[in-house]
Formats: sequence, C-alpha cells, structure tokens
Amino acid sequence: MLPLTENLWFKSQIREIMGELNKVPKPLLTQDTKERIERALIDSAQRQEDILISFYRDGFISNMYITVIRIDLHTNTVHCTDAFNLHTEFKFDEIVDVTE
Repeated sequence: MLPLTENLWFKSQIREIMGELNKVPKPLLTQDTKERIERALIDSAQRQEDILISFYRDGFISNMYITVIRIDLHTNTVHCTDAFNLHTEFKFDEIVDVTE
C-alpha cells in the first residue's frame, strides 16, 4: 500500500492528466462571426445590457454573462463587469461566440 503522501501525489497526477485530455483546440472564427461578436460587444457597451459570451482560455471554452464597460482598441481588450458586478477583462481573440 502507498503511503498517504505518495497516494495524494498519484491522485493529483491523474487529475492533471485527465484535465489535459479534456482540452479542446481553439475554434477558428469566420469573418462573419468576428463581425457579429464586435457588434454585440458595441451594443452591450452602448446599452449597458448583459450578453452571454463564450471565451477560450487554457484549452477550455467557458461561458459568462457580462456587460461591456469599454473597449480598448490599443490593447485589444474588452473591459466589462460580470454577473456579480466584478471587473474582468478579455482579449479580443479570447471571445469565440456571443449571444444577446
């Protein structure tokens, strides 16, 4: 039987491997999709309305409701608040889909 520390290490290695196996490649976006995302981000900023975005980070696609505060064209960053009114940022190329 493995000592407790070795057993915990082994379990953490298994979790890490399983996480790597669940990663997905970044989706390729068409020009139409990029334009649709851009319009939705601008509309959210102008109307101060929530939108649902899908974003790609570290091999995973996640979803989040946001309200766009401003769009910084110099740094290609979207500044927004989440559902808990916490400030967060996304790079343009992280956003892969949007639902208004």
